[in-house]
Amino acid sequence: MDFLITCKSNYEKILARESDGYQLKPSQQGQGWVLLKGDDKAAFTDLCFACHVLLSPLNVSAASVNALTEKLVNLFGQHVGSTRILGPWPFLFFSSTEGPLIQHAKTVEKYCFQKLQKKMSRVTKLAREGIPAGAKFAEGFFVYFTGFNQALVSFQALSQGQQRMTMDPQAPSRSYLKIEESFQVFGRAPRENEKVIDLGASPGGWSHSALKRGASVIAVDNGPLREPVKSHPRVHHLKADALKYRHEEALPVDWLLCDVLEKPEMILELLEKWFSHRWCRFFIVNLKVGRLDSVALLKSIRDKNKGLAPYCKELCIRQLYHDREEITLMGEVKPPSSS
Repeated sequence: MDFLITCKSNYEKILARESDGYQLKPSQQGQGWVLLKGDDKAAFTDLCFACHVLLSPLNVSAASVNALTEKLVNLFGQHVGSTRILGPWPFLFFSSTEGPLIQHAKTVEKYCFQKLQKKMSRVTKLAREGIPAGAKFAEGFFVYFTGFNQALVSFQALSQGQQRMTMDPQAPSRSYLKIEESFQVFGRAPRENEKVIDLGASPGGWSHSALKRGASVIAVDNGPLREPVKSHPRVHHLKADALKYRHEEALPVDWLLCDVLEKPEMILELLEKWFSHRWCRFFIVNLKVGRLDSVALLKSIRDKNKGLAPYCKELCIRQLYHDREEITLMGEVKPPSSS
């Protein structure tokens, strides 16, 4: 079985290496994508560097926009056949590279829908752009452009949930986008009256996100907070070293948020202390991987004997849309009785 996996540009080799650990064998790759062969569709839910997964992609090429449009419309018609589509169906025309190629994809998308409207207008009214979030492959029409005259087409796709977020003009920093995306991918966020510890809080982007949801925040950082976080009634700014902070209350806090500019091994040592003492229930933690061997780092984190995995009821690791040379850990800590 063939799979097309998309990723951030320049992370193809890392994705291919990560995939190899799940018995998924790379057969071809380009900027922002890798073609893999494998048998287990469930393996993709663990891939950190994957963004989208397209099942059994078909290679479609043509010398012009009109010719490519015609081929795609015919392919869609053949797939649908005599099936009566009664509900919404997802679609996506996209590429992993910004600029001219993604604009080209949207141009072909426009022409495809103009032709489809003439042939099956009722069906086009049911189209919904994007790939639904979830752990199951969605049925739809997904066209990934690897070049101006070439695309890979699938009728089943999976999204890992990464997405460009909308900036809140009141947020103290653009790191707000990263935590908002994290909550979306994780599928859970702080709720009203929950308690949050934000390590490395300055200038307050992550705290702002939690406060907006009604949580109370202890913001730990020697650096300053900016408004509106600085004077918020539900925030307590503790001017201290985030790596030396200790939770001294008997009950765990609901959330640990951590975005500290430090080496991953130091952050992982900190997390092991937090998790082994059950100082928190849920966590969102950003790791600055830089030029480290990211695949080896992932393996150590997921080690069932000595990594973070044994402490976790749930552990999700992703490279987010808003991550740069980073990965983000999201999850839930096991209660003491589950260890």
